[in-house]
Amino acid sequence: MNTKIEYFLEESVNQNVFPGCCVAIIHNQITDYYCVGNKSIYPCQEENQIDTLYDLASLSKVVGTTPAILRLIQKGLLSYDTPIYTIIPEFFNRDITIFHLLTHTSGLPADLSWGLDVTKNQMVQDISNVSSSCIPGQKVVYSDLGYILLGHIIESITKKSLDKVVKEEVLLPLDMYQTEYCPKEHIQCAPTEISPHFHQLLRGQVHDRKAYIMNGVAGHAGLFSNVYDLEMYAKMILNYGQYKNQTFLEEQYIHDMFTNFSLEHQIPRGIGFLTYTPDSLFSSLNSIKTIAHTGFTGTSILIDLQNQIAIIVLSNRVHPTRENTKILNWRREFHNFVMENI
Repeated sequence: MNTKIEYFLEESVNQNVFPGCCVAIIHNQITDYYCVGNKSIYPCQEENQIDTLYDLASLSKVVGTTPAILRLIQKGLLSYDTPIYTIIPEFFNRDITIFHLLTHTSGLPADLSWGLDVTKNQMVQDISNVSSSCIPGQKVVYSDLGYILLGHIIESITKKSLDKVVKEEVLLPLDMYQTEYCPKEHIQCAPTEISPHFHQLLRGQVHDRKAYIMNGVAGHAGLFSNVYDLEMYAKMILNYGQYKNQTFLEEQYIHDMFTNFSLEHQIPRGIGFLTYTPDSLFSSLNSIKTIAHTGFTGTSILIDLQNQIAIIVLSNRVHPTRENTKILNWRREFHNFVMENI
């Protein structure tokens, strides 16, 4: 364990960036773990533990949905070029493909405004009827809607529920036994927000409103995990798709995660992930072969393939309220500090 990094994290708690956090830093396949602060400060204080389960929020997109889709592509059940309408016949745009959803270049808006009484099927229907803001592939708009569709597509292709497919295709092969949707042991979970929608403290219940409406299982959010499980996921990517001498993902799909498919002057995105850009959450010391993703609740993962480094941060910065946004600037500061001191 690096005492400088531990001190940085403790000071971050003192500065109220988050109540506490769990961090795993991988360098050349060796992992250091850090656990600081509290997992709960309301209604009472609870000390954090290294195996605390955190609501991943949008990290679910890259930890669950993206690898599940890639595994189905690998099996020949669909391809990057599969048009969405061939799976969802009512889908409005004949040109939008799986690739566009994975890279947030479909032209779908970021979100839609739904009431709490909407059903999952109605959500899919509403997304299918939304007009694109641009020609597919032309513009990057980070969209929950695209990943809601990907979750639905996984279910349509496999005739199984999304949580079952993610478990079979991703979690079990990577020994991620603590990662799940709708966790049973709420006490092991870090609470998130006193929800403005449901007027109660959420603990073990998904924070994302759309995922909550979908009973906690959705393509864009819903997974809970800890640093031990995410370590397995990150090591697989650092090892070019190999896990325990088995091919989890073919190497080409790993390279696709690190490839910027966006047009010039657009936000750089690969398959699932944000790719390296000097003016984002990345460290200036990261290589151009670096990807990252964040979650609204205070989670993030950064993977530098060239330097063989991964930085996993799990926090509940929205506890007890989302008004705390200090983590937005903190992420880059922390990544810089780690890269300088690793």
